[in-house]
Amino acid sequence: MKCPRPLFLRLPVAAVIVALMILPVLIVGQGFHSDWDQPFLFECPLGQTLKNIFSVHDNRREDRRWRFGCANGPGGSLVGECFWTGYVNGWDAPMNFVCPVNHVISGLQSYHDNGKEDRRFKFKCCHHAGYITYSCSLTGYINSWDGVLNYNVPSGHILAGVASIHDNYREDRLYQVFICLYGRKIVAV
Repeated sequence: MKCPRPLFLRLPVAAVIVALMILPVLIVGQGFHSDWDQPFLFECPLGQTLKNIFSVHDNRREDRRWRFGCANGPGGSLVGECFWTGYVNGWDAPMNFVCPVNHVISGLQSYHDNGKEDRRFKFKCCHHAGYITYSCSLTGYINSWDGVLNYNVPSGHILAGVASIHDNYREDRLYQVFICLYGRKIVAV
């Protein structure tokens, strides 16, 4: 009894070549909320805050792709009032953005310019009644030039802001984040 030939040996050569060309694109593209040189808008589900940020840089495209994760705020799912900022950074300029006091970041929007090889950002800030931010701090840089950015907001904390600097030679940004503890407001009786 003869064993059947594997499927790839029975397909026309052109079909195998096309499949091999498409496969890396499908694998690399999985899980990202943005594409190279394209605008994107990401919002956490209602009551959640941004908890994970992952990004990779491509030197040929001089851009980053982004993936985000959300989670319930400390103490559970929170529902509150939200607003979108305008763009908080200029081309090639530093960014130093923090949501107003007692607000958390629950979304972001960005677009890329191929001439400037940079991105501008807007943020969605949300306030949850009865909760406050406190003990806020700015992290060190969470990525290296042209390197992977992989940041998880520590347990009990929320993301309240983002800072970055741009380098025209590297056409990339170094990022820092403002994190705060977040808890119920205690009312004196």
